[in-house]
Amino acid sequence: MSLATRCPSCNTLFKVTSGQLQLHEGKVRCGQCQTVFSGIEHLTSADTEAWQKLDLSPKQSNSDHNLAGGDGTGSEDLFANSTPTKPLFNFSQGNPALKAACVVLLLALGLQAVWWQRSELLQKMPALATKINEASPGIQQLFKAPATQALVVEGSGLQALDEHNLRVDLTLRNQNKLPTSWPHLKVDLLDPQGLVLASKSLAPSDYQLRDEGSASEAPLIRGQKTVEVLAYLNLSTLNTQLPESAATGFRLELFDQGPDGQ
Repeated sequence: MSLATRCPSCNTLFKVTSGQLQLHEGKVRCGQCQTVFSGIEHLTSADTEAWQKLDLSPKQSNSDHNLAGGDGTGSEDLFANSTPTKPLFNFSQGNPALKAACVVLLLALGLQAVWWQRSELLQKMPALATKINEASPGIQQLFKAPATQALVVEGSGLQALDEHNLRVDLTLRNQNKLPTSWPHLKVDLLDPQGLVLASKSLAPSDYQLRDEGSASEAPLIRGQKTVEVLAYLNLSTLNTQLPESAATGFRLELFDQGPDGQ
């Protein structure tokens, strides 16, 4: 049965049917001002009497529906279906592949955080650190500590071998429980006033262990181990100031890679 109801806010007249009002508990939304009102209570006088004669009990429904404004001709879509809002992720009913991907991502992030803090964590597990020191070179490389964080200089000296050559003696100690790599060195030769006469950057292949070969060919420095390093400097290859002003001291810096980033 065709009926007419009027919005109490803007007085727009709408054409509805008894079935639509019964289905939606009589609630409609004005398409002009968006007011939600009872279409039954605001039927026109004649339609109110007709509605009462129908004696229809409204059915239960929890949905609000839009009632488009019109001119009463019935050409508008009066009761458009509304779509309930859904959460972005519903893990109880979601795609199993999506849930698995989220779990894998969380595990990967957790493992990455542990990996970046592996040195600090292993310091608190001496037994495991000992196992790593005794493991293969590949395993040691995975868990090695940075040289600049692990090594300390416990002794050093500068000796003139002849008028053209100097030798720098270093005693390095790995204070970390994990193995560490051989560091890059930067040696500054100083005059009696402490001014820098010349500088030399040394890779592990440029210095050697006492009574042994090049440091680059030696195993990693094990945790808690002390090593002695010898570095030889040729004065004629450094700069022109040295022949005129003899170096009486030196300053040393350790790097995980060369000072120039190489």
